[in-house]
Amino acid sequence: MTRVLVTVPNEHWIHRQVVYVVLDLIARERRYAVTVRLPAAKPFENNLHHIVGEVLREGFDFWLSIDRDNPPLRNPLDLVALDLDVVGLPTPVWHWRGGERERPIYWNAYDYAPEADAYREHQARDGLQRVDAIGTGCFLVARRVFEHPAMQRGAFTRQLHADGRVNKGNDFAFCEQARAAGFSIWC
Repeated sequence: MTRVLVTVPNEHWIHRQVVYVVLDLIARERRYAVTVRLPAAKPFENNLHHIVGEVLREGFDFWLSIDRDNPPLRNPLDLVALDLDVVGLPTPVWHWRGGERERPIYWNAYDYAPEADAYREHQARDGLQRVDAIGTGCFLVARRVFEHPAMQRGAFTRQLHADGRVNKGNDFAFCEQARAAGFSIWC
């Protein structure tokens, strides 16, 4: 039976809607052997790297991560059967700087824009889409991604500018590493 590790990385607080989702997964899931953990290592990226180690050491086939405040609306375990490398479940992101023609909310699925060396919101929104990056509020990763040696060297480590400011967060850094190792990103 396919083994799935479901985690809710947290700092000792989890939104009740996420708890309801996890309880529902435990109660209803019959297709997969599901293990649920609520890891609280700090900082966040360290927590994710500890989980990667658990996936590898304990033989899980997939890892589903749900942020402590990001309950999915549908059953994310339905995506396991697709056997994709990395799948993000889109989440609305608040982003308002007060500019004209700016939207205050966008979805965290992205395409890379090489001319700007930046990520832009993926525009197609109907059905499963291949993208360049996802936000990691809720995502599913196949074990094979972490079996790749390049993905075992800090896959979720933020990329910094020379002065120490964040250039790319842990989610974009992870996606770039995964794509460079030959894996595909979906949303």
